[in-house]
Amino acid sequence: MNKKNFYSFLVAGLVILGTLIAGCAKKEKKGAATVKKPQKVEEVRPIRNAIEIKAEGEILHYQKVSLWNEKDFSEISESRKKFESKEIDSFKKNLSRYNKYAVNPKFEFDKERKSTTLIYYVKGAMYGTNSYDFHWLLGGLPFDLYQFKQSEKELYYEGEINGVSTTIRLTFPYIITHCHEHVWPAR
Repeated sequence: MNKKNFYSFLVAGLVILGTLIAGCAKKEKKGAATVKKPQKVEEVRPIRNAIEIKAEGEILHYQKVSLWNEKDFSEISESRKKFESKEIDSFKKNLSRYNKYAVNPKFEFDKERKSTTLIYYVKGAMYGTNSYDFHWLLGGLPFDLYQFKQSEKELYYEGEINGVSTTIRLTFPYIITHCHEHVWPAR
């Protein structure tokens, strides 16, 4: 299966998963007799995150797609500018703690898929020829690159982060090796 088909299959699977979860949430609400306060934008959590980072020279192309249940997507859509600003500021702040910075941020809302997409170019992560530091990505997580599955040119993680089902895919244009938080070409 080529990468394009794989990514199309992954996105379709995430959409189906989101639809199923949203449907289950609706059934639970019908039988509930209590009234819940609406969550604040700061409290909403996606049902799934898919992070892809592709190395290209001095730049890491970062993309995070988050799938939401219908209720939460509706709430963040109502406060779209506030939510977008919060996500971008949070990402920039995290990068700056590690002396990295983001270029050309984009934030997209997809009403059909009930998803948001955060896109950046990350600069400052390269510390040598084709060698990258991922401490900015992993610093707050309870695991490192050794928990990723490795193929020749890719590292892949699938699990739960802060209660959210998450995949992380790091791809490189060359055969790689790595330690806890660094990736470089295999010799």
